[in-house]
Amino acid sequence: MKKIDVVTDLQYDCLDSSDSLSFEVTQNKQVSVYLKNIEEVEKINFEVKDNSTLFLSIFAQKIVKNINFTANVGENARIIVYFADFSVERNHLNASINLNKDNAECEWHLASLSSQKDDKQIAVSIYHNSPNTHGRIDNYGVCKDNSTLVFSGISHIEKGCHQSTSHQNAKIVVFDDGCKAIAKPILKIDENDIEASHAAVVGKVSDEHIFYLTSRGLSIDEAKLLITLGYLKPILKGFNEETASEIDSLIEGRL
Repeated sequence: MKKIDVVTDLQYDCLDSSDSLSFEVTQNKQVSVYLKNIEEVEKINFEVKDNSTLFLSIFAQKIVKNINFTANVGENARIIVYFADFSVERNHLNASINLNKDNAECEWHLASLSSQKDDKQIAVSIYHNSPNTHGRIDNYGVCKDNSTLVFSGISHIEKGCHQSTSHQNAKIVVFDDGCKAIAKPILKIDENDIEASHAAVVGKVSDEHIFYLTSRGLSIDEAKLLITLGYLKPILKGFNEETASEIDSLIEGRL
């Protein structure tokens, strides 16, 4: 496993790197990390030490290996993740974020496009191991052709982790009858003095929305592209202008 100490903003090219990467954000830091070319990486680990904030952006665009992502978050520390999943074929992502100390926090934002015969299984879990910890998961996806897209994950608040909050959103818009789309967020709550919620929505594009847009002069393909961008485009705010433009072009090309 290759270990990288993060003391300032970092853009890390994983190409020709180890298949296991470990990053450590030292105490009292606020840093941004952008990971690209993650195709050969199987394990990614982040340690966010006390009183630090990590803004993490990950862009997957080709065939990737199964990825195991873990993060351990310290006291008064935050990790904010933007994961743009535009990989192809098969992608099984298993992400586990451990909020280990008081006032640890995680925000997870993922957008995924599944098309042709892609098989994507994305599991994101947040474990509250201390009081006053806060977690949020937002997974948004578009599923088309004969592809599969599954969102799952657990928000687990342990006994004694009072005044913690945990929220999950999993939403997939389906374009074609041959798709398989599943959203199954899970809450495991072992404490009373908490706030938790989850929401799961899987459904086809509204015929009314398509009709409205085509009646305004758009073609059916243009209408579908506009709707897709509405689901996926919020992920762009986690990336710099150059990468956001690349993601935009990738969406249009795969539709």
